Amino acid sequence: MHFSRKLRKFLLFILANRVLRSALIIACFAFYSEVINYFLVLLHCTWPPSQSESNSSESSPTVKNDLKAMFIADTHLLGFRQGHWLDKLRREWQMKQAFQAAVLMHNPDIVFVLGDLFDEGKWCDDDEFYYHASRFRSMFAVPKETDLYVVAGNHDEGFHYMMTGHKHKRFQDEFHSPSVHLVSKKDVKFVLINSMAMEGDGCRICAEAERDLHNLSKHLKALQSCHIEQHFPMYRRSDADCHTLDSAPESEKYAVFREKYDCLDQRSTNLLLSLLEPRLVVTGHTHHGCFRTLPGGIPEWTVSSFSWRNRDNPTFLMVLGRDVSTAYASRTDQEGPVAQDTPGTGTAARVRQQEQ
Repeated sequence: MHFSRKLRKFLLFILANRVLRSALIIACFAFYSEVINYFLVLLHCTWPPSQSESNSSESSPTVKNDLKAMFIADTHLLGFRQGHWLDKLRREWQMKQAFQAAVLMHNPDIVFVLGDLFDEGKWCDDDEFYYHASRFRSMFAVPKETDLYVVAGNHDEGFHYMMTGHKHKRFQDEFHSPSVHLVSKKDVKFVLINSMAMEGDGCRICAEAERDLHNLSKHLKALQSCHIEQHFPMYRRSDADCHTLDSAPESEKYAVFREKYDCLDQRSTNLLLSLLEPRLVVTGHTHHGCFRTLPGGIPEWTVSSFSWRNRDNPTFLMVLGRDVSTAYASRTDQEGPVAQDTPGTGTAARVRQQEQ
């Protein structure tokens, strides 16, 4: 009772003081904008129903134990060469808040970051690289029961022509991310691939990657098909057939992709599809979203950049179980959540995030 009277007296004092009242209003607004708002927006995004749940009125233990995987791409943490420090501070705060809110609310079993963790990793010396790696771990920390894996992007090691053995090994050792990496969680198999090692020119890194792929192919044949995660999209001529709400603007959709720069080449694409026979392919790199169906009816999602610096509607992808039910969270220019049925992948839900 005594504490209650003191609290009321304190609040009345603040409200009577114009400066303190203004400061309180600003503080409340900042707290809402920079903390609460993220959670309110993410309430619109939920895990999709699994295939077995969609076909049954009652949830079975199998449904409840389905794997929950989350994917983000192209975080592009700025270095010391490009971008203003204030822009860097603002954008990286937004990414950290959005990611931590999403992980806290949706509690994924496993998280994948699909390359280009850094913006200047290809130019960094070792001290700078490890500094940025420490920043990345702080921003994208996950609970101990959640696994986090990354694949290399061209900004992390450089495109093939500027990728050195040292830069490749540095990233591989720091993030436990070899060129070909098999990950298993709740009986779902993920194959993580370094796109720059798919050059096909016979270099040591590429030769080792293709050897590992052939060996892994024999292993997977004895088990079950997998999901492929990599930085570059599979070969496509352009984004002309991409029609997700976060797809490239019309002015960019018809630009012809350069093989080995904007996407994998046709040879490497065919090699991966024939050797691994995936159920799903998830990629990044273009900074724009895309859903398409590859030969054999295999769905491919390209996840747009998670950084507000690259686009004003950053996204993440949520995948449930082996049957590839998906939910896609994105801020769009449309009001409210939009649900769309995507052939072959279950339900894809896109959610409008408020202006930050």
